[in-house]
Amino acid sequence: MKAYSELIFACLLVGMLIAIDQFLGRRVAVFAASFSAIWFVIAMVLLSRPPGIPEFVSEQVGSDEQHVIRKDVIPRLPIGRRVRLSLSVACGACLLIWLTLVLLAR
Repeated sequence: MKAYSELIFACLLVGMLIAIDQFLGRRVAVFAASFSAIWFVIAMVLLSRPPGIPEFVSEQVGSDEQHVIRKDVIPRLPIGRRVRLSLSVACGACLLIWLTLVLLAR
C-alpha cells in the first residue's frame, strides 16, 4: 500500500481540482492548483533539508576560536516519503481553498 499512496494522493488532488472546476469555475480551479503547487514546493524544500540547530564548538580547550557546526535534529527523509507528505500538504491546501470558498458563498 505504501507504493501506491503517492498515486492515491495525486488522484485525490486531481479529483478535488476537477470538482472545484465543476462547482466553482475554471478561475478558482487554477487558483487552487497554483496555491497547492506552491505549498507542494514549500513542503518538498523544507523536508529535503530540515532546519538544524547551530552549535558552537572549539577545536582546542582554552582557545578563543570557535566554529559553528549544524546539528540535525530531524533526520532527512527518503524521496518517496517526502513526495507523499508534500502531496498531502497540497491536498490539504486545495481542500482548504474549496471549503473556504464554499462556506463563504452561503
